[in-house]
Amino acid sequence: MHIQFDTPHQYVFIHEHVRHLLLVWPKEEKTQLYVAEWKDDTLWLRYPGETYTETVWDQVEPFFFQILKTEDREIHAVLGATFRHDNRLYAMYYNRDHPDDDLYFFEIRSQRLHEIPDEEYENVVQAFLLEYPEYMEKEK
Repeated sequence: MHIQFDTPHQYVFIHEHVRHLLLVWPKEEKTQLYVAEWKDDTLWLRYPGETYTETVWDQVEPFFFQILKTEDREIHAVLGATFRHDNRLYAMYYNRDHPDDDLYFFEIRSQRLHEIPDEEYENVVQAFLLEYPEYMEKEK
């Protein structure tokens, strides 16, 4: 799956096994959230209502946008998916400026991101790829 927008303020992500589209309107300081469903080769957007929108945004907003720091650069990362593995909640991130670059994974606890120990990281990545095989191409 690859979706490209003309402007940098639209984000497709998966939360609780539901694909969403987040539209950010920076000038108006407003966000809109839609449920996004593939039917044939068309992505259909459905407004799920104010209560649903507020609930989902409250759950993901604290960690949706991140700046990941490596030894040589900063990466502006965006939440691509949340998923569960071994009764723990994880987040997959991608580079906002270069979405085809590597994916990054963290554990979510108490609305905060935590690094995954090296010995568990590969299992988490494999669990994600089993659940969402459409991302397999990104990992190659």
